[in-house]
Amino acid sequence: MQKYRNHGLAFEYPEDWDLAEEGDEDCTTITVAEAEGPTFWSLHLMWRRPPVEEVLEMVEATFQEEYDDVDIEATTLTVARREAAARQLDFVCLELVNTAFVRAFRTGRFTAMILCQATDQELATAQQVFREITDSLDVDLDGEILIS
Repeated sequence: MQKYRNHGLAFEYPEDWDLAEEGDEDCTTITVAEAEGPTFWSLHLMWRRPPVEEVLEMVEATFQEEYDDVDIEATTLTVARREAAARQLDFVCLELVNTAFVRAFRTGRFTAMILCQATDQELATAQQVFREITDSLDVDLDGEILIS
């Protein structure tokens, strides 16, 4: 596993996945994805700290605008030792059933949203990888930590 460290947080991700980071003063997005394939895990750090429910409503609306039929299942769980609101969205894209998992929580510095997605053909394997990355997330690191 490789380790990402920056913005006072850290997580581990598979050796053969690629990492990209982009952002501005409102949001930083860190994405890790399979080098070959549509499977990805992304972490969005929203610096203005919007309410979690507002973030989830925006995600749901975006998926519903983009795809004809979206099934949404809501739940809560723990991410980085915090209670997080969670959604599972199932939808069809390019004749493939896709699943997106969304997790959102707030800290004193940002609202965090995790979005990960895979096709049904890759879901069994991808879901385990998503869980491992998410379980490794630590957002309580002191100060600014640089990528190692």
